[in-house]
Amino acid sequence: MAELQEDNNQVQFLLSDFNTRLRDLDERNKLIRERVLLLGKNLISSRQELENELIEIKKENQEIKKDLDKIKKISNNILSELGKFVKKDSIILIERMLKDFQPLEFMRKKDVEELIEDKLSKKETNKYS
Repeated sequence: MAELQEDNNQVQFLLSDFNTRLRDLDERNKLIRERVLLLGKNLISSRQELENELIEIKKENQEIKKDLDKIKKISNNILSELGKFVKKDSIILIERMLKDFQPLEFMRKKDVEELIEDKLSKKETNKYS
């Protein structure tokens, strides 16, 4: 009978040990599940933040492209207008021609006729005086 009780005690001990190990494994399994859920939530929130940042970067990229297109158009307009300006060499040439020509010293035909009439009338008045 002592052997039977000893066998029962050994079985009881083994079952108790097995039960303790099973509870420990169950607790570890529960902690691992909680960690996996927490990691999943963190992964989802990180993914959402990255998607929001990506959307924001795409918007900024589109705005930069629009601004770049505007700058290209403006620079093309400026370049096309630059071709319409007179070059410095041409201005110098025209300035020399004007100095030689001196248009301010020219008179209109009407002015010349008036000048001649004035001179003639002064001559005539001088003759009679």
